Amino acid sequence: MADGKRRATPRKREKAPAQKRAATPKTPQAPRRAPAARPTGAAAPTARRTKERAGGGLRLPSVAPRGEKADGPQPRQRRLRHQRGQALRTAGIVAACVAALALVAVVALFVLRNTSAFEISSIEVEPTGHVSAESVQSLAQVPAGSTLLNVDTNAIEEALRKNPWVASVDFDRRFPSTLGIRIQEQRVDALVLMSSGAVAWYLSDQGTWIEPVMVEPTEGQSTNDAALAIARDNGCLLIVDVPATVEPSAGAEASDATLDAVSQFREGFSSDFDARIVCFRAPSAEGISCVLENGVEVSLGAPTDIAEKERIVEGYLAEHEGGLLLINVRVVSSPAYRELSSDNLTFGSGVSPEEEPEEPAETAE
Repeated sequence: MADGKRRATPRKREKAPAQKRAATPKTPQAPRRAPAARPTGAAAPTARRTKERAGGGLRLPSVAPRGEKADGPQPRQRRLRHQRGQALRTAGIVAACVAALALVAVVALFVLRNTSAFEISSIEVEPTGHVSAESVQSLAQVPAGSTLLNVDTNAIEEALRKNPWVASVDFDRRFPSTLGIRIQEQRVDALVLMSSGAVAWYLSDQGTWIEPVMVEPTEGQSTNDAALAIARDNGCLLIVDVPATVEPSAGAEASDATLDAVSQFREGFSSDFDARIVCFRAPSAEGISCVLENGVEVSLGAPTDIAEKERIVEGYLAEHEGGLLLINVRVVSSPAYRELSSDNLTFGSGVSPEEEPEEPAETAE
């Protein structure tokens, strides 16, 4: 070199021997699970949960099942809950309004019923064939100062029932001041001629005595015929020859055994056969007989085998149309009949022709 100096030669660095890193043991991966079977129908979930990616931990977007929108059913459920809540609130408001109106009505009724605003000033009565308007007015006795709102109709009806013809009472409040009263009259079911022969009693279809009526036969007319005429005028049945033990009382129940036997026959007969009976004879509960509209008398006896007795009578009537006077079915095994042209009693099945027939005896129940 010109300047006489020597340059120092740079020394090369020696590379250190590379150190090997220790191998990091690999974490064993869990075995993959087989995908779960996808549920179907109503049990299928609304959205499936996505799996995590192996490296990034990201979640895939949920996928809605077929037939549903991507936003899932939750908004719809919220809407339904909201609608139900609104419906409940509306129902509560309506119920509160109704309760308030009812309370107002009760208070108004309590105030008005004790004021003279609807005080009864007139009573209108619809009379019947046996109950006059005057009788109703005198029996009703509506207290002075009563109003259409506080009048005691039960007490009025109880007072009106003192008339045995009264079956029931209907009331009509005609505002502002008129009370209407309509009477439902007892229906007459039978006329019972007493053993004295001069008095008969009306018997209602409820089995209670109504009131007596005088039987006054005209010249040449029997008491029974006069009573039958009264019964026909009232469209009811006639019962005669009752024993002296029958003691009627207005409004009381008819409880005599003979009348009970007649009722059993009427209930046991067919409606067609019962409608053809115009009169019952009832001297005893075991000696009942009846007279049909064609004039034939039927000896019935005690109220047993009623349907069989009717069958036998109908058979004789069909076989001897218009030619019979009496039919005896007291003993159904030995029925008998008497023709108009004969004074002898002819027996039906059950009696041998060779035997001398005897009058069938009455049988007790």
